[in-house]
Amino acid sequence: MNCNIIKDLLPLYVDDCCSAESAQLVKEHLALCPHCKELYEKLSDNAPLPLSDTPAPPAKRLLPLRLWQAALLQSILLLLSFTLITLGVSLEAQSPFGFSNGIWALWLVAPATGFMLSLCNWYFVRLYKSRRAFWISSLLLTITTTLCAYLWVIFHYDYHIFFSFNGTLSDVLERLYGFIVLYCEKGILLSALLCTLSAVLSNLYAKMIGKE
Repeated sequence: MNCNIIKDLLPLYVDDCCSAESAQLVKEHLALCPHCKELYEKLSDNAPLPLSDTPAPPAKRLLPLRLWQAALLQSILLLLSFTLITLGVSLEAQSPFGFSNGIWALWLVAPATGFMLSLCNWYFVRLYKSRRAFWISSLLLTITTTLCAYLWVIFHYDYHIFFSFNGTLSDVLERLYGFIVLYCEKGILLSALLCTLSAVLSNLYAKMIGKE
């Protein structure tokens, strides 16, 4: 068969759109003609892949609005925690010396500092395999940083005298209970609230940026 005719049929042959008779003629010609076979191989390399029975899922595109909302949420939380720290430091500067000195550090500065430091984890959200792993790590980081902040306040303001192990176990527990009731109760409540917010909002943030 004439090569020009085969060249006209080759695109249909590659796409499997020609009749069985035409396909047989093209096949026989390709077995004998190296030039047409070379052209067929070039066309085959550029041929589209055959469609599978199951369509591929569409690629997920994050809307700019959702990314903007996620960035706004993070900014608001950073501003809120920084405001609480600033307020706590200002009130602390006005408190008298003695055991009341340091009370605002326990009530506001320590909880807000733990929460703000945990927000740094949000910059690494894409490194986590799942949304669940991210919010759990955010919660644990909030708890850990808050405890570290409390330890700093306790030793900085000499509250560690409450943790003296002199006396019986009941005496130690009584002093510890008195310290928590008198000085840490409001701070513990705020810390619990911020830890809960850390878990809930980190899950929401991960969802906003498309983390499954």
